[in-house]
Amino acid sequence: MITSGKERILIIAPHADDEVLGCGGLIEKACRYQNKVKVIVMAVGEVTHPHSQQTVTAAMRIKELKDALEVLGCHDFEVVYQDKDSLLDTVPKFEMTSKIDQILNAFQPTMVFIPLPSYHQDHIVLFEACFAALRPKPSQLIKLIAMYEYPLISWQFQKFWNTGELYLDLSNTIQKKVDSFLKHTSQRRPPNHLISPESVKKWAEMRGMEIGLPYAEKYYILRSHIL
Repeated sequence: MITSGKERILIIAPHADDEVLGCGGLIEKACRYQNKVKVIVMAVGEVTHPHSQQTVTAAMRIKELKDALEVLGCHDFEVVYQDKDSLLDTVPKFEMTSKIDQILNAFQPTMVFIPLPSYHQDHIVLFEACFAALRPKPSQLIKLIAMYEYPLISWQFQKFWNTGELYLDLSNTIQKKVDSFLKHTSQRRPPNHLISPESVKKWAEMRGMEIGLPYAEKYYILRSHIL
């Protein structure tokens, strides 16, 4: 589908780096085939990370996001809240859903990718707001709505989804995904951590093994139709 160059692909992420962890290969391939790709990051903000004791500002996160997306060939992105990193559960759900509604109406996507819920409160509330905004509407004929993964789903969050599974071949783009993640300097962890350049590649290799490919990204289909 994305090889047609005619898709309008919207990716909605809780934080800067989730877009690469979940959809880095998709973004690169979609942009390479001249599709319109827009990335929405719901929240950045000033945070002191326990793993590094480094205080990271919103401006730093936005710069990292811009650099990471440039590696993938994407230049259309928007950050909704610049002071809500790890605080999305303090935003009224109606407000967040309304903002997503406005983005959907303005961009008119043919495909939308949203976060799979995990234990992180920001991922949970953003999923719920996206799910509400993507309710069936006659004016919103989106051909594919799917959830993308975040490595920390491996911590046994309730697996309530019973959906179709969709894989994207990353055989020719895995290094671009890793290089893009490396631009999120403040988020890098040691090699044995799930959020590290090494683990990004291992995760893609694991998903590839499931379908007989060197590397892949996995998505969970919420709704799809054939035009």
